[in-house]
Amino acid sequence: MDQLYALGISCIEFIQDWFADSEDYFELVNNLSNPHYVLEYLFPLLSILDSVFASQLLLCMSFGGWLNAVMKWWLLEDRPYWWVRETSFYAASQRPQLRQTGQTCETGPGSPSGHTTTAASLLLLTAMWIAHVMNDRKCYVWWWKFVAYPLFAFALGSVMLARMFVATHFPHQCVVGALVGSFLAPALCIYVSDPYIWGYGLHSAGDTKRAIFWHVFSAVVTVLISVVTYGSLVLCGMDPHFTVKLAFRWCQYPDSIRVSTTPMFALVQSTASLLGWALCVTPAVAKYRHYSKDRSLLISAFATTILLLTARCTEDNIPKESVWKFYVSHFVLSTIRPFLFLKLSPALSMWPYKSTIKQKKE
Repeated sequence: MDQLYALGISCIEFIQDWFADSEDYFELVNNLSNPHYVLEYLFPLLSILDSVFASQLLLCMSFGGWLNAVMKWWLLEDRPYWWVRETSFYAASQRPQLRQTGQTCETGPGSPSGHTTTAASLLLLTAMWIAHVMNDRKCYVWWWKFVAYPLFAFALGSVMLARMFVATHFPHQCVVGALVGSFLAPALCIYVSDPYIWGYGLHSAGDTKRAIFWHVFSAVVTVLISVVTYGSLVLCGMDPHFTVKLAFRWCQYPDSIRVSTTPMFALVQSTASLLGWALCVTPAVAKYRHYSKDRSLLISAFATTILLLTARCTEDNIPKESVWKFYVSHFVLSTIRPFLFLKLSPALSMWPYKSTIKQKKE
């Protein structure tokens, strides 16, 4: 691994030197591809326009976030900015000096890259959504792929370069993250989300209660796997939080270290969101796409904004004195969020058209 890490350090040095004037651009790219921000902000905003797309995004981000956090503990790979200072691979006079930025100091193990996993999943979901909308609205534009795919490839490449520019990941960790994200998005939509929401395949009989049971059971299994992984590291004499100590030891900007970058926080948020998805997403979310004429976008946007600000205010006021209270409060809040944006807000937006919808059903 030292040889692979050293090659990655050389690539990072080249990227930091070649793109020295692009720090602002890479900062923006890192923020846009942040898994925490995607769940906190992009998911609620997308629910205003299309609840099905938002529910698919929630599933991919939740399961992908859980898998990413667990894989980090399974692989326990280093990050460039602490490995280059901890390793004995270099002589003291030849040790590379990587540039650190305000976004460098992440606290979890390095592989795979959560940002590239998020970016790959989001971009593939967007491509699938565009194709569905064009076929559904019968306004297919044959050349859209020749425009969208190069843009998406450029976006994914920018995320990978951004992660290496701030020295949070080695190149191979970004590649692994992109591969995981590229696999998860179509797999979860084709075999889990789409058959359930649109009522075909295994769910063609419309057995919603049975499907909810298995989805909730799967969410509980992810929690158990997380607990077993954590416990296994402790039993093996390893500190699951040793990477947090390394981040504080070598980070030049310790004030920029955020709890949202720890594997524990990612597991709490992702497993809770997955449980919320299992409880709240039913085939009924499809009506918020096809009944768009009987739905007020203004009310939806207003309700979503109020709920988003309320959730954000609640999160900011979660007490940090007790670790257990902190994580339990975040787990409960993350479980409730899908209900707020996939059930409550759409219901409020359709309330003025309640009589119209009733007449259509009759």
